[in-house]
Amino acid sequence: MTTDQYIEGELQNLLAEDGRIAEQGIRFVRTGSGIALVGEVESTERRALICQAVAEAFPDLPVQCNIGITRVHEPEEVEEL
Repeated sequence: MTTDQYIEGELQNLLAEDGRIAEQGIRFVRTGSGIALVGEVESTERRALICQAVAEAFPDLPVQCNIGITRVHEPEEVEEL
């Protein structure tokens, strides 16, 4: 297993299994010497937590946080069944 594969495996485990994160909808893509995190979460606080946890776990890996915020609002009309 190469270092890149090791880092990718560890990153996937962190995103899915870390109790602070537990996000399966976040992906990462290689960007030259680092990675970019992509996907959507429900708040800016959640995005900051994920990006901070990844940066702490991989301090020598440049991380771009390209995670968007999901816009959620209540339905405007009642659905009748």
